[in-house]
Amino acid sequence: MTYLVKKQIKGQTYYYEYESYRVKGTVKHRCVRYLGRSKNLGKKSPVPTDVAVKNSLEYGSVVALYTLAERIGLSKIIYQATMKGGGKHIGKLAEIMVINRCLEPVSGNKLPGWYEKTVLPFLLDIPADKVHPQIFYNAMNYLTDETILRIQKELYRNVKRIYGVDTSTIFYDLTSTYFEGTHCPLGKFGHSTDHRPDKLQINIGMGVDRDCIPITHDVFTGSIRDVITVQGFAKKLKSEFNLDSPVIVIDRGMLSQKNLDGLLSLRYHYIAVRKMGTQERLIIQETLEEEFTKATVTTYSEEREIFLAEKMVDEKRWILCWNKKKAEDDKMFRDRMIARSRADLEKIRKGCGKRNLKTKEQVYHATQNVIERDGTKRYLTLEINKRGAPRLNFKLNDEQIDKERRLDGKFILETSEHDLSDIEIVQAYHTRDVVEKFFQMLKDIVELRPPYVYTEQHVKAHVFLCVLAVLLLSLLRKMLKKAGKDTMTSVKALDILDGIKRVEFSLNEGKNIIIRTTTFTDTQRELISILNVGPLGL
Repeated sequence: MTYLVKKQIKGQTYYYEYESYRVKGTVKHRCVRYLGRSKNLGKKSPVPTDVAVKNSLEYGSVVALYTLAERIGLSKIIYQATMKGGGKHIGKLAEIMVINRCLEPVSGNKLPGWYEKTVLPFLLDIPADKVHPQIFYNAMNYLTDETILRIQKELYRNVKRIYGVDTSTIFYDLTSTYFEGTHCPLGKFGHSTDHRPDKLQINIGMGVDRDCIPITHDVFTGSIRDVITVQGFAKKLKSEFNLDSPVIVIDRGMLSQKNLDGLLSLRYHYIAVRKMGTQERLIIQETLEEEFTKATVTTYSEEREIFLAEKMVDEKRWILCWNKKKAEDDKMFRDRMIARSRADLEKIRKGCGKRNLKTKEQVYHATQNVIERDGTKRYLTLEINKRGAPRLNFKLNDEQIDKERRLDGKFILETSEHDLSDIEIVQAYHTRDVVEKFFQMLKDIVELRPPYVYTEQHVKAHVFLCVLAVLLLSLLRKMLKKAGKDTMTSVKALDILDGIKRVEFSLNEGKNIIIRTTTFTDTQRELISILNVGPLGL
């Protein structure tokens, strides 16, 4: 918050703009700018009788997002897609909700209060007193499934033309989000990625490029299985977005022969990780260590060393991957679980015939609880005597442990793509972290969950607006990365720009108004240039 400071120096009155800030919990003050002598502040009165800060509005971060949204035509596209009944301001209202999700997500009821504290009323030419909660809920009514698809397609074309979208590889995955309440028609119980199995939820299928730019998404009931959604997504890419031959990267939960055949029928290639079945285990165990070659792959956050071997199995291309660091972790975890099981089994052995271990049935159930808890059933051989008082003996299954050791840190990728090298296939699969990054931004930054709307249309509209918010954040991140700011996130950049405020000063008891922005730091100026923000001159 900025405020005015008046100083008397050698009989003259000077005015300065100051701001408060905190350093480790301590409030400090610093001069933002020198405003001049009193006689220069007002045109009608040489010596102002009253100078005060009338208003201070959120400016830098808001203008950055507004500029980006206008550049890709967000409000115009939404308006054109909803012309029949949506009203002339529906695109701008949606833009308000999207920008809010990027900066300070609030409910529809609190949105007008946030709006009036920003420069958006001046940028959008919608007075703050004309904005109320119901106007936002009414706007969401017009974001139907057909309208959302039209908007997605137009935004995809604009973003691809202006910033570029790499559709050679598309990453597809599913996530869930839960509800507080029981009234949403889409809400069903199912596998919860939020670890809230006690809540109703919806599922969201998302396709993104390697820069985390969303192509399209779908909202499903909370009980739908991942594997069912793949073919519909692929057909949508083909028919609605005219993507000819991308490589679709999917997770093991989506792998089925029906899905793979469906992708191939569209002339789409795929990369997927195999489930570790009997055939997969046997091939890995039979592959010698010297058959693997060393390679390096880059993930969203780090470089990883990996060893690769390629096999053709039933005319399918399998790439065996061996992460030695992961192998060490697997071994340590298995050894720790075996040690815990052996310690508890030894207690049971010594306690046979006592307290709750007086019968063979009680001993059996106690041992099963231990090995099922630790997942060590295959590593230990248990023996309970058939006659006499219950006695327990156990020993390690060394042969099975050795077989498992040869699986440590290994997995298999299957692909229909024969033009890419094995390292390119593995790199593409590891880049799937971008879709997880998208879900993280969707839930933790723009705060998708829990949605406090309950009609089916409002829920889908809420998801769509949150996806648009992540689109803006991903575009900001792409621009920063292109400028060499690899370590700066879009959230950090917006936080820096948030320090730029639009300040109104009133002079001479409100007869004169001076509007200024706070002085830019060097970092703020650099970001303004990188993000092509402007004009910052309201």
